[in-house]
Amino acid sequence: MVLTLDNMGEAADLERNLWPDSSTPVGHHYSVTEILPHFLAILAKHDVCVTYFIESWNLAVYPSTIREIISAGHEIGWHAWRHEAWSKIGSEEQERANFARSFGGEGLRGFVNNSKPGEAIIDSYKGFRPPSGMIYGQRTLGICKEYGLKYISPAGQNAAVVPLQNNQDSMVILPFRWTTVDAFYYMETFSKLREMKGESEKPQSEQSLTQKIIAQIDEGIVRGGYLSILFHPFLSNSPERLQAFETVVAYLA
Repeated sequence: MVLTLDNMGEAADLERNLWPDSSTPVGHHYSVTEILPHFLAILAKHDVCVTYFIESWNLAVYPSTIREIISAGHEIGWHAWRHEAWSKIGSEEQERANFARSFGGEGLRGFVNNSKPGEAIIDSYKGFRPPSGMIYGQRTLGICKEYGLKYISPAGQNAAVVPLQNNQDSMVILPFRWTTVDAFYYMETFSKLREMKGESEKPQSEQSLTQKIIAQIDEGIVRGGYLSILFHPFLSNSPERLQAFETVVAYLA
């Protein structure tokens, strides 16, 4: 069982031309300033560590927050440069450009170079979760290997070790399932996916989320294997949703 977080700050909103808000400057997103402290406190209370897949754009915008996350014992995973939907990346040139920017001076290398000893972990990016959950097969896996990534977390069912085209290396696949993602229950834009999965098109309650995710945790314990639970801080923007997050965290603990 693995608890994971996705998306940090306004990176995705910037990519979708939804930010900056005229009243809030970049670098002060509510999910970082208001919600994330609650998440970290809940995780510390229950002694649970997470993998937080963070867009590399954030490394220069929220460096102190990211160092705080690292110092609390959580893993930092990669979530593209600025939450670009990987299904729309298209060409290998564009894909490689996103890797290069994310791991270069504007991203991970710059973050490490600007950190004092012990403040940053050079190999923070051990895993990649592609926004939208899709990849380009062997092409993406091969580039991940070139950049030293150890695993990838696309949408899928079962964990696996996949041989690469050269037959000399392999990549670990640690997938997430949409039915263990908070957005699947909360967001209007997931209505069609909910219908495809046999659920009501309408957004569901916090109680529905906790019941259904906990049921899948129980099933996973009986069945064995790998299961990833996924929350987005920006979606836990009410006391009820924060309580739902804590309910799941406490159950995992």
